[in-house]
Amino acid sequence: MADVREERIARNEALFRIANERMAAWEEQHEAEQSEHYFCECADEDCREKALLSRAQYERIRADAGRFLVIPGHEIPDVETVIEMHDGWVIIEKDPNVRHIVEGMDTRRRR
Repeated sequence: MADVREERIARNEALFRIANERMAAWEEQHEAEQSEHYFCECADEDCREKALLSRAQYERIRADAGRFLVIPGHEIPDVETVIEMHDGWVIIEKDPNVRHIVEGMDTRRRR
């Protein structure tokens, strides 16, 4: 069972993912360059850092509702697991105890 802190972290990360989804839908986002900027989806509600990756890389992360894009150093080891490390960004996976929260907030799953 997730505690209040784990649930808050999961919700914050899911909110940043929603921002990335909205930004990715902008037509002009895809016109300028092959790589795109995506918000760090970490738990820090004041974080505004961005990572540069391709749409295909981001889509690979989004294929699993329990995975998120974060800037290196923004991961929280006691509540999430680093799945992959890249130059300038990291993929983390949420603990199974909070998976229902991030799945419930996943805009792609609600369609």
